[in-house]
Amino acid sequence: MATLPVSRNQVELPYYSKYLLVAAYLASYNPVVSDKRFFCKKAPKLSKRSKRTKKHERASNHLLGPKHFPLDRLLAIFYSIVEEKIAPSAIIFSQISSLVSLHLLGQTCSDSQIEMPRYKCLISLDFVRSVARTIGFDVLKYLYDFV
Repeated sequence: MATLPVSRNQVELPYYSKYLLVAAYLASYNPVVSDKRFFCKKAPKLSKRSKRTKKHERASNHLLGPKHFPLDRLLAIFYSIVEEKIAPSAIIFSQISSLVSLHLLGQTCSDSQIEMPRYKCLISLDFVRSVARTIGFDVLKYLYDFV
């Protein structure tokens, strides 16, 4: 009997791994300067006029592809989007390792960056939207290209 290959759409993830994957996607496709705007409670809001002019001037991050991000940025975004308070634990770090082993995240680091690995999200917008839908999170509201 032949086995069928498992597609990424059929992967069932633990609850916090879904949030980690969404946070990784946001870290890969949003510029660092937008983090304060999207993830801080008292961030300054842009006026409608400045939104219009800046949207036409910038290049799409989705067309440029995913960018590498450090672990601390991933965790900062994760803790700001998750609904309840979570203490940093080995479980969270093991779930990040699981996402890497499932090839949903790519890990890049050099010998000089052993303490702070860098990651890159390897999933599509459609996949992250389906994952975000299962946890009731609207990912498009937090993506720089869609604001």
